[in-house]
Amino acid sequence: MMDRALDPRLGQRKRLFLFTGITVIGLLLGWLLLSGLGSGGVRVDAAKLSIGTVERGVFREFIPVTGTVQPVQTVFLDAPEGGTVKQRLVEDGHLVKAGEAIIELSNPQLHMDAINREAQLLDQQNNLRNTRLAMDQQTTRLKDEFLNLGKDLLQLERDGKVDTRLMRDSLLAKNTYLSNQEHLAYMREKRILLAQNLRTDSIFRQSQVGQIASSLDLIQENLRFLRENLQNLVIKAPIDGQLSGLNAELGQTKQRGERIAQIDVLDGFKVRARIPEHYVSRVSTGQQGTFAHAGGTHTIEVFKVYPEVSNGEFDVDLRFVGDAPIDIRRGQTFQVRLQLSEDMEAVMLPRGPFFQDSGGQWVYVVDADGKATKRGVQLGRQNPDQYEVLNGLQPGDRVVTSRYNAFNDADELIIQ
Repeated sequence: MMDRALDPRLGQRKRLFLFTGITVIGLLLGWLLLSGLGSGGVRVDAAKLSIGTVERGVFREFIPVTGTVQPVQTVFLDAPEGGTVKQRLVEDGHLVKAGEAIIELSNPQLHMDAINREAQLLDQQNNLRNTRLAMDQQTTRLKDEFLNLGKDLLQLERDGKVDTRLMRDSLLAKNTYLSNQEHLAYMREKRILLAQNLRTDSIFRQSQVGQIASSLDLIQENLRFLRENLQNLVIKAPIDGQLSGLNAELGQTKQRGERIAQIDVLDGFKVRARIPEHYVSRVSTGQQGTFAHAGGTHTIEVFKVYPEVSNGEFDVDLRFVGDAPIDIRRGQTFQVRLQLSEDMEAVMLPRGPFFQDSGGQWVYVVDADGKATKRGVQLGRQNPDQYEVLNGLQPGDRVVTSRYNAFNDADELIIQ
């Protein structure tokens, strides 16, 4: 029987499969060695870890904010009326007194309108005064007529008595006597009617005079307002202080309400700070903070909270507790530690980036054998340096505080 020739490619395939299998097994073993015990542990270089020690001490809950030194009082100067800058009477940075002129504006149209309006008001004023004069003359005429009528009536009554005696003696015709008596009765009725007119005129005049007086007072007030409005073209300092932020050049046009400058009262300073809106419900007047300056620590307290939120922040004003540093200047900034709660004893863990990966729900605790084991914890308040530990850690525990994202959520770290 003849020998059958073997296919050399079959041996090559077997050797290829054997080599591939050995390579895969080697890679798998290498990965297991590098990762410790598979999914349960990860080998980590100690030089790449940050480790903090849990300790007990006084916990201060505070937030760091940037405060800017400002004058204790600032008054803003806005243009009451629009116009063109005619004169700059004071330069920026100078000290000014209350009532001192700073800027003079020119507004011909405002002057023309004021003149026309003043002419109208003066015309109304003259008309009202003429009306009151006519009323006075009417009252005088009625009184004079009443007096004359009374005089004539007295004369007629005396004549009537004489007519009666003459009529008894048949010395006066009866028709004449009756005519005289009818005229006397007419004059008496006329006097009654005139007396009623005088009373009505007096009541009407009293109400009208009051209205005319009020209208005249209003016209005077309007005239005074017009003249003051023209005086508003000269912008004056309302208080004593330092002029700053002056924005007015000769010939420049200013609109009504436009900001011209501000006056800073230099008797004292305050600190204005912006705080994230997350803390708006936790910041109130009386809370204190500290900042370092010129080698010392100074205390300030919140005395005003502005509730308006803009760009995710709100403002607070703080004043110095005790004497302010003597060398501070307007616009200077300080890093203020604003305390949010009273000091209290607590177990504390140094702050670290681990919180971003675990959410503060668990940490790696390092034991004496150089291993770090995952442990559940409960963290409370925090400040820029520390977390308050409520449960899960004891003073003296050593905790990995660096990032955890490279450990694949392993249960144990083998620190080399």
